[in-house]
Amino acid sequence: MAHDEFSLIRQWTSRSNGQEGDGLTVGIGDDATVFSPTPETEVVACCDAMVETVHFLRETMKPADIGYKAVISNISDIAAMGGIARYALVSIAVSPSYTDEEYSQIYDGIYEACEQYGVRVIGGDTVSSPKSLHLAVTVLGEVEKGRAIRRSQALPGQLVFVTGHVGSSAAGLHLLLAKKEPEEKWLPLAEAHQRPSAQIQAGRLLQASGACGALNDVSDGLASELWEIAEASDVTIHIDAECIPIREEVLAYARIASKEPLDWALYGGEDYQLVGTVSRDGLAALSQQFAELSIPFTVIGRVGENGKSVLITRDGQQMTLNKAGFNHFVHVEEKKG
Repeated sequence: MAHDEFSLIRQWTSRSNGQEGDGLTVGIGDDATVFSPTPETEVVACCDAMVETVHFLRETMKPADIGYKAVISNISDIAAMGGIARYALVSIAVSPSYTDEEYSQIYDGIYEACEQYGVRVIGGDTVSSPKSLHLAVTVLGEVEKGRAIRRSQALPGQLVFVTGHVGSSAAGLHLLLAKKEPEEKWLPLAEAHQRPSAQIQAGRLLQASGACGALNDVSDGLASELWEIAEASDVTIHIDAECIPIREEVLAYARIASKEPLDWALYGGEDYQLVGTVSRDGLAALSQQFAELSIPFTVIGRVGENGKSVLITRDGQQMTLNKAGFNHFVHVEEKKG
């Protein structure tokens, strides 16, 4: 039987001293930790690990893609707090199944992502692994003091939005598993999986607007992130399935693959877009700012009263949204089934 990932994490960290107080303003339980080194700013810190066969497959990811994506997944967490990424520490457990050239390519991807987002690699660790590759990246960033956006700030009456499109990475993974050399028209889907973008610019815009309530990045799937916001904020979130933004390429490929694109959008994950809540009064101005920067910004629902739940309306029927997404404690074969 699969264990609930977040229940186990809460159990394992119950004795941690990483709770708020004594300079720590956001502790364990959010997208990133925040502490205050100076009176004006706070540090935003996060760490993500990538393990071969769990987070990536060699059939679908080139070595440089692995390094690039490991950095992006962390920068995305910084974006979800409204912060700016500054520094990175890289820890790698090297496997004998990779060549020296492939390890050089992994670091090429790491530095490519860091240079793109103005991040400096300042340290890390290198150890050996008897079998599979393990790569862990820690990113340190900063945010104006008291201005970090949290999952727990959704309020009844606010609207729910998502940036960009969702489901593209999951469609790209399906494509790459089915076709090692996809046709040119499907390359944007492969790129969405192999080379995603972190939404730092969108996060900064939301932070500066003062209109954003809660915020989360879409790493484990839109459904999972919505549930995290609902539970942290003690609200009921109402979503309209028809409003969820899905790229035309995803819809077209889903028809060919006989798949449901909404499932990719809700449960696929690794889109690294931002999902959150915004005040009704601030919506018009914020939408205009996003439009001027050519960043898609779509309202997909609203925030209701207390309840810690997520409801979705589809084909005129309202139901509880399945609380699913990527779960590290579900066996790989079980996930594929």
